Amino acid sequence: MSDTFPSMTRRTWLGTSGSALAWAASVADSAAAPPGPGELPFRHIHLDFHTSPAVTGVGADFKAEEFAGVLKEAAVNSITVFAKCHHGMSYYPTKVGIRHPNLKIDLLGEIIEACHRTAIKVPVYISTMYDQYVWTHHADWRVLEADGAEEGHRGHGGPLLPELGKVCVNTPYADYLAAQAEEILKAYEVDGLFYDNYSYNSACYAPSCMLEREKLGLDSNSKADCLRHAQMVQKRVMERLAGLVRAQKPQARVFVNGPVRLRQDPVWMRSILPNYSHIEIESLPGGSWGYSYYEMAARYLRNLGLDTMGMTGGFHRSWGDFGTVRNQAALDYECFQMLAQANQCAVGDHMHPAGRLNPQLYQRIGRTYRSVREKEPWCAGAKAVTEVGVLLQPLPARGSESDLGATNILTQLRQQFDLIDRDDDFQKYAVLILPDAHRLDAALTSKLRSYLDRGGKLVLSHESGLDEAGRAFALPVGLSYEGPWKHEAQYVEPLGEFQKDIPPMVHMAYETGSAVKAQAGTAVLARVWQAYFDKDFRHFQVEQTPFSSATDYVGAAALGNTVYFAIPLFRSYTRFAYPLYRQLAANALAKLLPRPIVRAELPTTAQVTVTAQPGRQIVHVLHYIPERRAPNLDVVEDVIPLSNVKIALRAGQRPNRVYLAPQRQPLQPGWQEGYATVVVPAVVGHQMIVFET
Repeated sequence: MSDTFPSMTRRTWLGTSGSALAWAASVADSAAAPPGPGELPFRHIHLDFHTSPAVTGVGADFKAEEFAGVLKEAAVNSITVFAKCHHGMSYYPTKVGIRHPNLKIDLLGEIIEACHRTAIKVPVYISTMYDQYVWTHHADWRVLEADGAEEGHRGHGGPLLPELGKVCVNTPYADYLAAQAEEILKAYEVDGLFYDNYSYNSACYAPSCMLEREKLGLDSNSKADCLRHAQMVQKRVMERLAGLVRAQKPQARVFVNGPVRLRQDPVWMRSILPNYSHIEIESLPGGSWGYSYYEMAARYLRNLGLDTMGMTGGFHRSWGDFGTVRNQAALDYECFQMLAQANQCAVGDHMHPAGRLNPQLYQRIGRTYRSVREKEPWCAGAKAVTEVGVLLQPLPARGSESDLGATNILTQLRQQFDLIDRDDDFQKYAVLILPDAHRLDAALTSKLRSYLDRGGKLVLSHESGLDEAGRAFALPVGLSYEGPWKHEAQYVEPLGEFQKDIPPMVHMAYETGSAVKAQAGTAVLARVWQAYFDKDFRHFQVEQTPFSSATDYVGAAALGNTVYFAIPLFRSYTRFAYPLYRQLAANALAKLLPRPIVRAELPTTAQVTVTAQPGRQIVHVLHYIPERRAPNLDVVEDVIPLSNVKIALRAGQRPNRVYLAPQRQPLQPGWQEGYATVVVPAVVGHQMIVFET
């Protein structure tokens, strides 16, 4: 992430007479100011206004000063507002597009002017591949799937009309989009453009794309060729759209929503990053994302070299959930988690067609954002401090159960980690974890061998570490692979040091893994037990068949800097949440990483992350508990305080001062074996502990 310290702040920090607390106070004094050119704001609103042309009285109740006043009172310092929505309606006097038929004012222009008078930045939203007006009037521009069906979001639009049909940018529609963007950039003092819903599900099979592939020598019967072409088209048009912003307003922000995400081809994604000023992670926990998605996406996307903003929503569920507001505790948790992940904050909203913001929602946003404003001095320019890298599953399994299990385990163990792909720098991490299913090609094998040769440490499970054919281990791990475990049940008994904090018994592995034996010199850390029999018509047992005898197969083993588990440890934790799996991982990390960055005496429901600014490290402790209160919906409503929390931070030298932020309450630190230790009197939701040297 880029350095976002204001120039006056940098001078204060580098001066010889200003203490760190004085530096923090100087930033706090300037926190109400709008972000400067190129700076990503910490208190952003993403405001939707997808309004059917059938809706009457659009903007009838809008009052510009009231609108800006609500935002100012809520401590908002930036807002993305709408120029054109999914319906294809424009909200300003356009000569290019289709103005909403029931809008009588220049809604976009009045919002921009009022917000700028209140020192609020205003990037502007343009819907791209969702434009229902164009979709209806230009059937030849529609995105088609391989079977000829129209691609789009099918909800309640009826059998003949998708709720949102997608329009292909490999048609004259790209000229239409570019003309709209240029019109807005020339007519208004915008602070950036947000291009939304810019992606194909896979590829487009409309005539324009089929014919272009034919000219390029690409085969429309090949999924790989179609994907390559879709990426080519998206990149070409994206460069055009981003270039318009750079040419007209070089300091303005540009974000294209869709291509940069967790489940994306990393090579292509990195190739399009020059078109971005920053990254926004859309992740509304009440919607289909849930609470797990942001945790994974933030730990991956924050490492791409751009400032990164999280985005939750002000709704109980998901976008356009009119007549609801997010619980205060949930809104706090989601925004404070963004700070803890070294991200900036955004809250999504959808204005009522009449043109007034919901004051009840903005009262809640204000409570959250005033707290964010107080915390900004310890978050501006902060970078995540990590030492464990988790290699994401290859596509299309990226972000699946194995990745989620690793994320959950490491979060609950309070390890400091990133999610990475094979193109990242492995040497940044003391330990790499390859969860469950990473078979190694020649390039990845070579990279991992180099990592191990330089002192790196590996945790492997199940098929991770095997060659591409799945016949043998590609790395020198001291193990012989025989294939998948052939029996119905696989039991595991931890041995020796791996019995730490695990009941001394034989444990059921809810999912079977691999049949692996140790070679000479390999330490067996857990052994496999077999069951009495596999069930069939002659052998019956209620539930799983009990274990009968130990085998010479490995449940866990170690050789040098590598620990291997024969079971799909991480996927199993996602599916069953059996604490055994988490503790096995904890014991492996204790062996490979005996001195983690942070230690804390906390319940597993608490989250701990570490960020850094020049001369200081900040420990974030979060304690909010999402609870499943409805099918597919986790709810955060209550804040459960924690008392007398013991924190130990590994440090290169004894800190000069330790204090709570933003309270600036000093703490009395101890120093023991290279760790600075403190007792935090209370954690109420979110607490930052600052260690300064």
